[in-house]
This record gives sequence, C-alpha cells and structure tokens, in this order.
Amino acid sequence: MTNEQQRAIVITGPVGAGKTSTMWALADLLQAHDLSCAGIDMDTLRRYHPQPSDDPFGNRLGRKHLAFMAASYFGAGIERVILADVVETTDDREALALAMGDPGLIVVRLRVPMDTLRQRLHGRESAERLPWYLNRAVELEEILDANAIGDLIVEVTEQPPHHVAHEIAARLGLIDFTAT
Repeated sequence: MTNEQQRAIVITGPVGAGKTSTMWALADLLQAHDLSCAGIDMDTLRRYHPQPSDDPFGNRLGRKHLAFMAASYFGAGIERVILADVVETTDDREALALAMGDPGLIVVRLRVPMDTLRQRLHGRESAERLPWYLNRAVELEEILDANAIGDLIVEVTEQPPHHVAHEIAARLGLIDFTAT
C-alpha cells in the first residue's frame, strides 16, 4: 500500500461544531461505498484524570495512543483514518501527522455560526460546564481564524452530519457522486 492510499483526514472545529458526528458520518459514507477506513475520536484517547498541568488537554498521551492505533489500522490495510480533533496550530497539525505517519494529512475545518454553536452547547452541556464550553467555542474560533487552520473549510449551518460528510467526500474527491 502506498502513502497516497494512507490518507489521514482530521475533522476540526470549535467545541460544538459536530466534529465527532461528522467523522462518524464520513466513515459510514465511505463504508457504504466499500471504501476502506477507520474513525477515531481523539477526545476518547485523551480522557483521563488527572492530566498534567503542562498538558491540560492530555494531548501527549492522546497522540501516543493515536500513533499506536493509526499504525495498527494502516498495518491491517486500512487506507484512510478519519480523526475528530481540535487542531489549533500548525504545530498541532505536524504532531498529528507524525503520530499518524502521514505528512500529507488533510485538515477539514467545520465553520459553524456562533449562534448555532451556542444552541448546540446549551443542548448538550450541564449548567456547571456550559460557561467553559461557551467561552472555549469563541476562543477556538478566534484561534482557528488567526492560524488559518483548514485545508478544506466547510460552512455548516443546520445541515445534519451526513450532509456535511457528503460534501467533504465530494470536495476531497473520495467519492465520485456524478458516476451513479
């Protein structure tokens, strides 16, 4: 298998953007077209307590887990690994590319209107945690904009994840929907 077949795709965006839902929808879509892929939710790989004070989101350990999983998937012949994660900087991108063994990894950014993010967060977070998530959503949007994160930017409003996944697959050339 060549490196071109081992394409790593990272779905990124602020909290509440639908990264994980979109990642699973994209994996389902590729599988429905009999295309080899695996999905990984980075939040799961770094969910532990306590996290080091110098790594409050657990990125280092999460990337160690990711390196093992990506190598396992690619070693088993899986051609694409789709990851849901927040990519704030080019250093984050490079660290993920290194962990996944794919220097050509593609970052897909979900851009969601702030009103929609607020509505989603109100619907999913507890009253105690909501203020942190609302502040983090604004902060991440500013960081992603300032750092020009995203090889592909998908404008998301109220579309369900499977519609967003369809757009990603079409724009990345993963599926030719015109050849039906």
